[in-house]
Amino acid sequence: MRAAAFSCPCKLNIDDESMNKNITKKLLLILLFCVIAYVVYVLPISNISEASKRTLCILIIAALFWVSEVVPLYVTSFIILFLQSIFLTNLMGGNFRIFLVPFFDSVIVLFLGGLVLAQALKKYDLDEWFVFVILKRVGNKPYRVLIGLMAVTAFLSMWMSNTATTALMIGLVLVLTQNIPSDDPLIPALALGIPFAANIGGLATPIGTPPNALAISILRARGINISFVGWTAFALPLTIILFFIIYFILRLNFRPKIETVKLIEQKSNGFTKEQKMVLAVFGLTLLMWLTAELHKIPTSIVSLIPVIIFSGFGLLKEEHFGGLGWDTLMLMGGGLSLGMSIEKSGLSSWFVSLINFQAFPNILLLAILAIITILLTSFISNTSAAAILLPIAVGLSKKSVDMALIVSICASIAMILPVSTPPNAIAYGSGLIKIKNMVKYGSIIALVSAIIVIFFTKAIAILFFK
Repeated sequence: MRAAAFSCPCKLNIDDESMNKNITKKLLLILLFCVIAYVVYVLPISNISEASKRTLCILIIAALFWVSEVVPLYVTSFIILFLQSIFLTNLMGGNFRIFLVPFFDSVIVLFLGGLVLAQALKKYDLDEWFVFVILKRVGNKPYRVLIGLMAVTAFLSMWMSNTATTALMIGLVLVLTQNIPSDDPLIPALALGIPFAANIGGLATPIGTPPNALAISILRARGINISFVGWTAFALPLTIILFFIIYFILRLNFRPKIETVKLIEQKSNGFTKEQKMVLAVFGLTLLMWLTAELHKIPTSIVSLIPVIIFSGFGLLKEEHFGGLGWDTLMLMGGGLSLGMSIEKSGLSSWFVSLINFQAFPNILLLAILAIITILLTSFISNTSAAAILLPIAVGLSKKSVDMALIVSICASIAMILPVSTPPNAIAYGSGLIKIKNMVKYGSIIALVSAIIVIFFTKAIAILFFK
């Protein structure tokens, strides 16, 4: 007992020393970022208002914090709110509450409903049920297994976190690969197909990934309202096109040696009462989302249906609501609040005035935005990248819908590095793929997808969004 008592403080001292070094490093970075922002503030920048200059400094601090992750991403949102309240309130109407409103924007409520549905599907193993139902129907041929797993991944990512979806599907792949020779090309094909499908699956619905919701909210502030059905009608065909491009790229480059894959059998004892209720609420919510134009109930209010029913009937407890991904919601809120400041302070107009973007062909502007978004998202979260670029992008052209769509979509197709997206990181962490494969095929897919997205947006978006 005495030995244990004496050994413990030593360990604590080592941990304390490491923690102190980490804190010191973070404090120095934060100080550096503040100095950079202050230097920008004192520079003699022409034709910029005081509100725009202060907003620019807040944007610089937010971008540096998001890129470096010196603090958790959602904490940066609170820093944005704090800085806005201190430095912008008197210059923007004198009421700090305008910076708080975006944190409970209707899009945040919509996304909250999606997170609650995802939590219920996961808790009652209905996500796994979707997986086995599809696999049972596609068969055991290698290419069929590949497309089946990718299809399930993309479908689940339309409604739940692509991170959670990838974790589920990669776990299934790890089990399947136990019956596949370690040198068979099917293994890296599956390990790449899962995160890539998860990344593009979220494009199809407004709740699929945060950049979608951010784009919808920022466009609504400019008088352009995009419904759940409108977004899905535009994005679902694009998602399907990108899905098959990814599938055929993987199929052409990874040719399996085995002829069949031994599938996992799921024991079926029928649905429980709780599972039936979750499926019923899922179906009702989806139906209400898709028919919003008929019943006129806002999709954000419809999203409260699963929140009310699952909590009211005890299907989800307090601990389940605690694990909903509030950090993502707060990150989105900070992005929306920053975007509002960039717009209302005049900073977005100032950015546009620096270069005569009106002289650029629209398609060239879209290409530049696509490249910038993909490069930035390769190193920071797609939500952070969208929060930085969307407010600026929508001011570049009168066709702000095109610009917003390009940024939000390209933020999801950037899948070049393990750090680019959580699904990529999970897949790489499985040990089933090499980083060179992810970089090679992620780059090819990002490039091909960007070209398709640009021309698809130019040709199709006008039919849905005016």
